[in-house]
Amino acid sequence: MGGILSSLNTSYTGLQAHQLMVDVTSNNISNASNEFYTRERVIAHPQAPLQLGNLNVGTGTTVDSIQRLHDEFAFDRYTKAARDHNFYKTEFESLREANSYFPDLQNVGIYNDLEHYFDAWKDVAKNPNNVSQKQVLVKNANVLTNDINTTKEKLLALQKTKSDELEAQVKDANRLGSQIAKINQRLNELEDRATLKQANELRDRRDELEFRLQEIIGGNVFKKNIQANNLVDSRKADFDDGYTFNIGHGFNMIDGSNFHPIVLKKDNNPEGLNRIYIRGYDFKDVDITDRIDEGKAGALLDLYNTGYSGTKTGKIQNYINLLDSFAKGMIHATNTIYAQSAAKEITGDKTSIMDFDALKDTNYKIHTGTFTLNAYNNQGDIIASKTITIGATTTMKDVVNQINANTDDNKDNNSLNDFDDFFHASYDNNTKQFSIRPKSSTSGMSVSIKDHDTNFIGALGLNRFFEGNDASTMHIARIYQRDPGSIRAHLAPVSGNFEIANMMQQLQYNKVEFYDEHSNRQEMKISDFYQYVAGSVANQTQDVKTTLDTKDAVMQAAKKEHLSISQVSVDDEMVNLIKFQSGYAANAKVITAIDRMIDTLLSIKQ
Repeated sequence: MGGILSSLNTSYTGLQAHQLMVDVTSNNISNASNEFYTRERVIAHPQAPLQLGNLNVGTGTTVDSIQRLHDEFAFDRYTKAARDHNFYKTEFESLREANSYFPDLQNVGIYNDLEHYFDAWKDVAKNPNNVSQKQVLVKNANVLTNDINTTKEKLLALQKTKSDELEAQVKDANRLGSQIAKINQRLNELEDRATLKQANELRDRRDELEFRLQEIIGGNVFKKNIQANNLVDSRKADFDDGYTFNIGHGFNMIDGSNFHPIVLKKDNNPEGLNRIYIRGYDFKDVDITDRIDEGKAGALLDLYNTGYSGTKTGKIQNYINLLDSFAKGMIHATNTIYAQSAAKEITGDKTSIMDFDALKDTNYKIHTGTFTLNAYNNQGDIIASKTITIGATTTMKDVVNQINANTDDNKDNNSLNDFDDFFHASYDNNTKQFSIRPKSSTSGMSVSIKDHDTNFIGALGLNRFFEGNDASTMHIARIYQRDPGSIRAHLAPVSGNFEIANMMQQLQYNKVEFYDEHSNRQEMKISDFYQYVAGSVANQTQDVKTTLDTKDAVMQAAKKEHLSISQVSVDDEMVNLIKFQSGYAANAKVITAIDRMIDTLLSIKQ
């Protein structure tokens, strides 16, 4: 039944509702600067009316819930855009640093060092007996090799830094993932779909953690039974009752309140770089290194991964491989020429080849073909030549046997003036070092070796000018660093011969073989291949920068869309505050009027 007390209750419900609206508005304003706070709205509707005869009399208002204005689909677009942006931002910052290792401005960088190095050989050719010119050659060769060594060291250090950075990021990702799982458990305890009871602050906190986690590790979030509510806002879609966070295209990191940590291991590969695993319910770790290709972690792996155990090769590792290819190609081409200079003996690098291994099947890039050995007397005349053949199945033992074979090399039916009469070749499985030495130390004989596209000389480092086998170990032979005057500019061992020096300075114009890590061969000039290496870094850096600009524009658009729905507008909230305060005051006046009516009624009764 209606009455004056019913009227009092009606106004009281309005007073309570408007007080709550003022509280919520105040909370919105206090969190206006927090990007991940979602503005809230009090949802209220009229209470069921009283039936007074043929009349329906309103009984006030009732509050259904306090709901946040959140669109899960807009937020998902923003999260994915931020994830992609973070991937390319991380890549660009690292590639920009790698690109700085290849300056190649005027008078700076390896390209400039190459010019000075070949100019020094040209000067040696002009005056092959001038020791000071050879000293300049050693100095320029050292500058070149030091720059090559340093560049690779910087790339390796950058690679290690990115691996360490992943370690820090994964620790943070595990912390965030653990917190999300705990929040999911609390949401299950606090929320009730039937009564529209929502833990808005917990959901805001989960959104922030989820956003940061996707920036780090990428992945996708799957939420069940998301509800739209057009009575509140046409852009509202929220209040899920299921949660799965999936990384690596199929591995659950968070499944409701269950959390599966990411594990890093770096002691299972020779480079000691971090590889990434996910730990399942059975506590077994699954390698997902190649499957993490999003967020900052994906970018770091895409940068530093070495390709170990068949995984993808990262960009930094690719630059290291290219620089190694450049160094190896230059070492082999230089040594192939320099080995033609007659010396007292020929000695190669220590190898890993067994004497029964087919040379063509080893990792030394030795091809089928021939090379020629020349024996010189002390007047510089060739007194014996022998051609050695390398076939598809030729072994090191076969090469040694061919050299030592008693053959009529001069075609004069004289068995005492052939190559095997002056020199002896050897190779054993203990030292694994190929050598050709004179049979008599007092004969004054010299030997040279000329390759015909087998790469035997360069691969084994025979009579080398450069030592080492990659960009880290490349350096001029130590004997020439100690004694520059012993550098041989001659082909034949006679005064005034400078054919080797000429061939060396001409090398800059010749095409040289370069091999990648998969043994694919390219033929380019030395300077052209270096420009290809430096250009690869520069072009990739620019491509990533262009993509980053695009991703940044997409992210800003997605962020604007998300914030237009969820961000607090202080101006709007101030208007609401005035409106709700006025409603509160009006309800208070009604209560005051009813109080006076009750006083009047009581005075009449008295």
